[in-house]
Amino acid sequence: MQTMIVYFVGCFIGFIVHRIFQTESMWMNVAQFSIFFAFMYTFIGRFMPSIRNSLIKMVPSSIPNPKMIVYVTGWLEFVIAISVFIPKINFVFSVIGIILCFVLFPGYMKAHAKNITIGGKVPMNIYLRALLQILFIVSFIIIFKHA
Repeated sequence: MQTMIVYFVGCFIGFIVHRIFQTESMWMNVAQFSIFFAFMYTFIGRFMPSIRNSLIKMVPSSIPNPKMIVYVTGWLEFVIAISVFIPKINFVFSVIGIILCFVLFPGYMKAHAKNITIGGKVPMNIYLRALLQILFIVSFIIIFKHA
């Protein structure tokens, strides 16, 4: 649930940036800041032991070396978060972000099904998580279209 809150805070900040600086596209600012804040939030979480251990448990058992997967996806989230503000590469990383949303969703399904706590907290309702993933994808599409 915290990630969704951070996402909407990013939306609000993007809107404020648009209003203050009169940027070309409000939707682009909203999409950029929402992805930036949400992905930086999840990136930072990967380095907190309780959250990292929960994320390792979420990796489907068919995937080898779950700890490495958690670190790699975390660094990928970091690069995606930064790239949304770099016009020459944001379209490429928007596509990578969409793919990442689909790749990571089975882990959230596993957390929901097996009630894996994330940092000691109950996992987000799977329907809310699906909605958040859709919001991420819509944001990436907006960034891609404005690139």
